[in-house]
Amino acid sequence: MSTVPLYDLPKGSLAYIDSIHPCQEFGELDYSVGRRLADLGFSDGTTIEVIGTGLFGQGPYAIRLGEHAQFSLRHTEASKIHCRLLKANKEAE
Repeated sequence: MSTVPLYDLPKGSLAYIDSIHPCQEFGELDYSVGRRLADLGFSDGTTIEVIGTGLFGQGPYAIRLGEHAQFSLRHTEASKIHCRLLKANKEAE
C-alpha cells in the first residue's frame, strides 16, 4: 500500500501517519515545522481522520488526531504528513 499526502485524503477518511516529509515551501524553517508537528502528536503510526476540508477540498484541513485532539492545518503543513489509508469515506464507497 502506498502513502499519500494528507491533503489527498477525502473528508471522512481514516488513515494512519506513515511519515513526516520535508516541504521546500518552508525553506530553512522546514525542520522546525516538522518538529512542531511531532511535538503536537503527529508521529508515525498515529491514527488520523479528516473531518473537514475547505472549499473544493482545499485547505484548511480539519483533522482528528488519535481519538481526541482536533487540528486545522494549512495545505503546506498537510503536504508534510504522508498517510496510509485505513478506511475511505462512505461517500466514496
